[in-house]
This record gives sequence, C-alpha cells and structure tokens, in this order.
Amino acid sequence: MLQRLLDAKNIAYVFSGGSSRCAFQVGVIERLHALGVKPSVCIGVSAGSWNAAIVAARREHRVRFFWKSFMRMPHVDLRNLFVELSPWRYARMHRRNFARFIGDALSSPDALPCYVSLTRLRDRANVIVPVSDVDVLIAANYLPPFYTSTPRIDGGRYGDGGITNNAPYEFAFSLGCDAVILMTVKGESEGGIYKNALDVDHEIADPRVVVIRPRHRLPYSFTERRWHKLAELMRLGDLRAREVLLGERHVETDIRANGASPSARLMRLWRLVSPRRAPVRGSMATAEEPEAPAQP
Repeated sequence: MLQRLLDAKNIAYVFSGGSSRCAFQVGVIERLHALGVKPSVCIGVSAGSWNAAIVAARREHRVRFFWKSFMRMPHVDLRNLFVELSPWRYARMHRRNFARFIGDALSSPDALPCYVSLTRLRDRANVIVPVSDVDVLIAANYLPPFYTSTPRIDGGRYGDGGITNNAPYEFAFSLGCDAVILMTVKGESEGGIYKNALDVDHEIADPRVVVIRPRHRLPYSFTERRWHKLAELMRLGDLRAREVLLGERHVETDIRANGASPSARLMRLWRLVSPRRAPVRGSMATAEEPEAPAQP
C-alpha cells in the first residue's frame, strides 16, 4: 500500500468533516509526512478543511499547535449575541487562528492547490471551490446554531459541504491525480463511508483511493475540546495510518463507543418517515476553473 503511494505522481489528500473528531486526521498527516508521502493537492470538508488548508500552506509541522491554540480560545461569549446573534464565537476564533498559523501562505509560490466542499444554500447543491481566503473556510464550517451567518462568496451564500459531499474524492481525479488518501472519521464497523445525507454507507470501489479511518465508532464528542482527549485522537490517527499503510496491528485501535451513533439513529428514522425523498443535488463545479495539481 505504501509503495503504491510513493510511486504515485499526484496524490490528493481528502479530509472529510467531523468537527473535533477531525483531530484524528492530524495523526494521519504526521505519519504520512514521516513515511515520505507528499501530496499535490488538498481537498477539505467542514472541520477537515482547516487540516487541508494548513497542509496546503506547507505548515503541517504546526498542525498540533494550530489545534491547541484554537481549543484554548474561549468559545462562548454572551457579548457575541450583539455581534452575530449567537453566544458561540467560532467564526472569530477561526479568523484569529487562520491569521496566526496560515495567513497569506496559501498564496505563496510553494503552496499546494487547496479546495473545499460547500453546500450552496439557495438550492442545496454541492460545489467545490478553491480556497482564496478565510471566508471560504468559514463558509465550509457554517452549521447553525454554532454559526449564524455565512460570508458571501461570489455573491452567494454557502454552508457546510458535509451535507452534500463529505468525501469528494472523485474531484481529485478530475484534477489529474492518480491516487487519493481519504481521511474520514466514521468507523469501519459502522458501515460504508458517509458521503452525504442520503448516502450514509457509500462504498468506494476505486483501487486508487486509500481510506484511513478508525476501526470503530469513536468514543469522543462531536464538540470535544479537552486537549488530552484530542491528543488521544491524534495518536489513534497515527496508529491507523501505520496499520493501513504498513500492515501493522495495534490493539489501541480497537477502542470503540457503545451502540450506534446519534446521527445513525436519526438517519434510520429519517429513512423510515421519508421513503420518497428527493436526491441531494450534487455538482463538480467550482467558482473558477481548477488549477492543475502541483508536482510534489
């Protein structure tokens, strides 16, 4: 598996969403770097878009500091009710952290192309757009009630792309990539990949896609902020990357939460009450023509 990636010419890192659980991806990033795997393009969804941005900015060596800094910031401020009509100040926290750790590095000559999956709010269609500034990343994380407004991008409003395409690996191939590493947080024992709200057990048959994910449902909160817990998640990501790429086996990866996830229960109920629902609209369109992926 590892040799296949080392032989690839253009590798895409695809980071699915999952809020705080995306700390799992940090361990994967670090292990890939240690093994000499080099991406040519990064594609992120929701919270995974921040990991995509910091790797694309060639600041992956600071990814743990990025997460730690964000988690140390106060996330609730009642004064924010007068600014954004919400007690949560996640948008402001993200802007501050972006300026500190990424800034204009995404526009530097050695930066990698970086894209995010968004949901266009006017018609709930999926679009994938290049990251031009922090507003695109804020839109990628827009999920009420934590965010009450989304920045306007090219005259439109966009929200979390995890609703319409949480695993946009196909887009990487349209850019000319010959291999994809998909980092997602749904456990293998839970079924297929969560693709979107109507495709929660998506199966990937393409051998060019290497999926690195937990063995089981993660016993960590969607909004976990305790650093020692996030460090455990990062360690788990590292071990799973070693298992998938090197064929190792680590008993620590058997950690699991009891029962089905709340979201899985909700989806089962939704399928029961909505047997004739319309399909989620999808699109491979971007706000502008995609760049050719950079050579590693």
